[in-house]
Amino acid sequence: MPFAIRKRLNAAANRISARTRIAIGLVFLLVGVLWMAIALGFVPSERSALIAGRKQFCEATAVYGSTFVEHGDLGSLQSALQAVVARSNGEILSAAVKQADGTVLIEVGDRVAGGKPAAGNGAIDSDLYVPIYLADKTWGGIEVRFKPDATTTGLAGYLRSPQMKLISFVAAACLVVFMLYLRKMLQHLDPSKVVPGRVRSALDTLAEGLLVVDKNEKVVLANQAFATIVGRKSDEMLGARASHFQWAFEAGDSREFPWTRALREGQPLVGIRMHLIDCNSNRRTFTVNCSPVLGNDGAYRGVLNSFDDITQLEAKEVELRKSKDAAESANHAKSDFLARMSHEIRTPMNAILGFAEVLRRGYEQNEQERQEYLDTIHGSGKHLLELINDILDLSKIEAGKLEIELGRCSPHQIMTETLSTMMVRAREKNLTLDLSWTSDVPETIETDATRFRQVITNLVGNAIKFTDKGSVRLAARVARDGPSPKLVVDVIDTGIGMKGDALGRIFQPFAQADTSITRRFGGTGLGLSISRQIADALGGSLSVTSEVGKGSVFTLTIDTGSLEGIPTLNRDELITAVASRKADGPVLRLPGTRVLLVEDGVSNRKLIMLVLDRAGAVVEWAEDGKTGSEMALGGNYDVVLMDMQMPIMDGYTAARLCRSKGLTTPIIALTAHAMRGDEEKCRDAGCTGFLTKPIDMDLLVRTIGQASGKCAIENAADFAPRFKGSAVASLPRESALGAIPAALTSTLPSSDPEFCQIIVEFVDRLHQQLGAMQQAWEKQDLSELASLAHWLKGSGGTAGFAALTDPARKLEQLARDKKLEEIAGAIGALNELAEHIVVPPVENAPAPATEASA
Repeated sequence: MPFAIRKRLNAAANRISARTRIAIGLVFLLVGVLWMAIALGFVPSERSALIAGRKQFCEATAVYGSTFVEHGDLGSLQSALQAVVARSNGEILSAAVKQADGTVLIEVGDRVAGGKPAAGNGAIDSDLYVPIYLADKTWGGIEVRFKPDATTTGLAGYLRSPQMKLISFVAAACLVVFMLYLRKMLQHLDPSKVVPGRVRSALDTLAEGLLVVDKNEKVVLANQAFATIVGRKSDEMLGARASHFQWAFEAGDSREFPWTRALREGQPLVGIRMHLIDCNSNRRTFTVNCSPVLGNDGAYRGVLNSFDDITQLEAKEVELRKSKDAAESANHAKSDFLARMSHEIRTPMNAILGFAEVLRRGYEQNEQERQEYLDTIHGSGKHLLELINDILDLSKIEAGKLEIELGRCSPHQIMTETLSTMMVRAREKNLTLDLSWTSDVPETIETDATRFRQVITNLVGNAIKFTDKGSVRLAARVARDGPSPKLVVDVIDTGIGMKGDALGRIFQPFAQADTSITRRFGGTGLGLSISRQIADALGGSLSVTSEVGKGSVFTLTIDTGSLEGIPTLNRDELITAVASRKADGPVLRLPGTRVLLVEDGVSNRKLIMLVLDRAGAVVEWAEDGKTGSEMALGGNYDVVLMDMQMPIMDGYTAARLCRSKGLTTPIIALTAHAMRGDEEKCRDAGCTGFLTKPIDMDLLVRTIGQASGKCAIENAADFAPRFKGSAVASLPRESALGAIPAALTSTLPSSDPEFCQIIVEFVDRLHQQLGAMQQAWEKQDLSELASLAHWLKGSGGTAGFAALTDPARKLEQLARDKKLEEIAGAIGALNELAEHIVVPPVENAPAPATEASA
């Protein structure tokens, strides 16, 4: 038989239940026994009974007829035969009496001649001949012809026979009886039925799959969990081989199933890992526990297998393994970094401490040598500060606290200023350093100017460090081929270059292209990692191409924001702008601009009024929000500068009051609060602009000019002093409470008498406020202490003492958070800083004038 047909038959047989198969087998067995009994004659047939009855009838007729023959009364015999034939209902066709010589004496019915019937007890069912004896001699006999048997011969006749009807009835009746009987009896043989319903329900509620196989490894029990995995019903799996499910094996795995081994060894197996393709074609992983099951005879009759799904756990293990490898790699990189940092930090520290010790002991021989030692200490300190800043920037990035503050700025100005600061380092190595544009230059873009400057500084500094001869060049352009315009800056050097396998590694924290780089050039390996993170935060990217011995090209891309309506500078305008900046650049003037300054801080107020007065503005002032709001509503001002924290009425309330009464004059907020959300709070109060303290004087003038629409550009010679960038840029926040400088001087031009007066007055007020802080601390008045610290946070930097800003900010926060254990130290740090303030000569300051409200 072909394999395919045999397979289909086996499949069809498997679909028939065991009970049905057993019942059919018993029926066939019974039918076979019945056939044998019929064949051996143990079961009488209808034909035999008919022949026997006809023979008995003929024998009786012969005995009855012998009486008439003995008396010679053949007429009575004929009458009797006629009556019998007539009353047979057609079963007897004819009857005849013959003598021994064949002479027919009596003939009744339609006798058809047709051969002599068998003598004696003949077996012909239609013609029977019975002899008549007289005096022990055969006189003759009676011949009776019956109606022929109507039973059909052949297969059809056999199927219609009474025997076949009997067999069919017995088979059908027994099949029903056996099915009903086996339904009860086979429960003792079917484990799935032997298990009580409540126990089976409990097994089906288990999350792990259960599979019981017999010694032939065929399934005798499966719970619902396993059935769900393979997508079949529990009952359908009975009798199937456990090995026929879609098991998956890894390379190198043993192909022996654990239940096979458990049966062979007679020992439980625990924690065997197996893989199975489930009904959804997903590869799942299980830990399999196999327990052999003993029979009543002491032999192992099967195995109980439990399957615990660990697919997700295995995925987690893979992730953990990858994380572990990544952590070990990062740890190794950080260990290398610490080893490098040990050298990097110790080098400037050795120089600082060593030359400081030389100066402390007075070993310098002349003023020139003393200045050289101080320059070395200063340079080493700056280098150490750069290292610390890199580490702090990276920590912010890794903590997700890198904040981006978008604003309009000039990309050309930022890059030219950066190149100006790096020019000294380039000239020390005889390198050329320049900037070129290959497209029109937007006057401003929207980005974080500080972070953009940081990236450019890092890239140019790296290029100079790794270039011994040749040039470092910036090539900038605006790309407009994407969905939004991008500023693209290529930093091109002719330095040592890098191998291809190092290009991706250099952007990883604590990594450099080669460990020998640290020994030769120094550095932490953090700059490029930080730069790439900043580039990503600015909506762009940082990439590199390089060739060993020929140099590298770092490509920085950042978002420019919308350039719609932004003027562009062509090459001639750019040259003019650069030349103007070399002559100390143009400055904004505010001729005739009427400004109302609402500020309670005397030093801040004087400085702002002085700067605006020098810019040509007409300034009036008020020292609280109530007076300021009344003046704003009653006067004709172009701009209102509003401090947000003042006595009597704060700036928020004053701004709301002005707006509620219909004032449309621009209100620019002045506040020492620079946290996220402070600007939004000011704008919600009605302010149209926002400036943080310490005040950037150039930004102040530019903001007022934009708000009022009254500004003019003039040469710097007409305006003194010129503030470049922020007049208060100084120590980083984390270093404010660290090493105290030998002297603190104001960044304001103290040679100018009016600025000198502001400095002197601030220092006097500072000592008063520090005394008030100490008193507030002794009284545990933390609210007053926070208020005093807030004043210093805004006023110190404005007066040119930026070193006070961060300590004051920290003290304010400590007071608000009620961290009593740290407040005393913060106050002490401020007092120590104040002791190092150098006050300019009093003769530079004019006599103080009496202030009056305008």
